[in-house]
Amino acid sequence: MVSRKDMMSEDLFWEIIDKTKGGDPQDQLDALVAELSVRPVNEILGFDYRLDKYLENSYSPDLWAAAYIICGGCDDDEFDYFRAWLISQGRETYENALEHPDSLFDVCSKMGQNEYPDNEEILYAALDSYEEATGKEDFYDVLDTFEDDFAIIEIELTWDEEDPKSLRNICPKLFDLYYENIGQ
Repeated sequence: MVSRKDMMSEDLFWEIIDKTKGGDPQDQLDALVAELSVRPVNEILGFDYRLDKYLENSYSPDLWAAAYIICGGCDDDEFDYFRAWLISQGRETYENALEHPDSLFDVCSKMGQNEYPDNEEILYAALDSYEEATGKEDFYDVLDTFEDDFAIIEIELTWDEEDPKSLRNICPKLFDLYYENIGQ
């Protein structure tokens, strides 16, 4: 079996993200579908691989602590949508947050009161683009024909939602910005 790893480079993935970011999540999804659906199908599949890989790479306890602080609580699904939002912000923001989750302070402090770090929509970009490009609804069947290198990751949280100090130790600037939202 073949992997989708080489169907889109990391640089091209981030170029597409940069080209389509801005506006709300639905606007970005629309822009992604417009951009991807005119590309070869293998690039659409490669985009999906890269997105999944970046989601996998961002599954960390410290980043989850940042999401928990910013969102005032954060379950498994919300953490998926948060990490999708993080990817939608572009390579620099993504890589900085992986290295230092508290770096999200710079992004979040500029967000409006009604903005929420959630971009579930981006998770459907490859599916919608594939269907637009091919006129077929067999995206997941096609994905099953590839052998990709994804791991089932289990993490142990290094913080306790009942102990605000443990969250503050990981992301002090975010904690100070959002503390009143914790546990709401």
